[in-house]
Amino acid sequence: MEIAELKCFSKVCQTKNLTKAAKELFITQQALSRTINNLEKQMGTKLFYRNSRGVTLTDFGEYFYKKAEELLKEFDAFNADISHKVEGEKKKLKIGFSPGTLRILGGKDVLELAKNHLGIDIEIFEYADKVCEANVLDETLDMAVTVNPKNESNFSYYPLMKHHLVAVVNKENPISHNESLTFIDLKDEKLILIDDTFRMPQVVLKHFQDEGITPNIYSKLSHDLNLAYEFVTLNKGVFIFIGSLTDITAYNDIVSIPIHVPTAAWEVGFIIKKDIKINQTMISFMNLILSFYKSLDIRGLDSVLVKK
Repeated sequence: MEIAELKCFSKVCQTKNLTKAAKELFITQQALSRTINNLEKQMGTKLFYRNSRGVTLTDFGEYFYKKAEELLKEFDAFNADISHKVEGEKKKLKIGFSPGTLRILGGKDVLELAKNHLGIDIEIFEYADKVCEANVLDETLDMAVTVNPKNESNFSYYPLMKHHLVAVVNKENPISHNESLTFIDLKDEKLILIDDTFRMPQVVLKHFQDEGITPNIYSKLSHDLNLAYEFVTLNKGVFIFIGSLTDITAYNDIVSIPIHVPTAAWEVGFIIKKDIKINQTMISFMNLILSFYKSLDIRGLDSVLVKK
């Protein structure tokens, strides 16, 4: 016995007419008759008396109708509860953010925008780029706002922003007088980079390789910018970082110089595991953040919006 059969039976009881019930169920009268006959065979007794005016319930049919209605109400309540639960889960997102992204977007702004505009509860996790990727792949995170992994086999990527790179240089270094730099200008410099849990070192090293240069790496650091600035203050090397996230106002002996290479950029967007069905909550969140980022006053930042 199936729920669909009980719904057909209930409709016949309500209309007391097979033709009318079939019309309201959007099935043929023949199909409805077969369903009722099948129920009667399962019960081993008649459920209806049939006559020219329609149908009436037998004594057993009255009893069966009462029980069927109770079961259908319970089933509808079960369905509504599960749907509500599913919709509630869809309104929650676990999102990873690579360091720097929340500084630009504003963690509080992200939470409030999602809640106030979309009714979405966001759980925020800050991880290095490659850790974001790993957590998206194992589905610990629904998505991440991180550097483009350029891995189409594992991720769907939706661009959000692009910020250009700078070289932080000691003022005693001759290249500190340049208005801008290229990777050729940096070929003889010792380099300070963030470590390989981030994607940016790959971008930097690839540009050196494209110029036929083997870079001289002095140090790779975790995301401790003050330590990097102190190394530059000691003239240990040149720190290559993201222009919009570089703040050296507390350091008098170093300068920040734009790297004038269009492809040398910190490209950030949304990553979602490949082949995961992207639900409406995810789409709404991405569109909201895209619109919010576009509205930010970023004229003082070395950045441009990448359109989807």
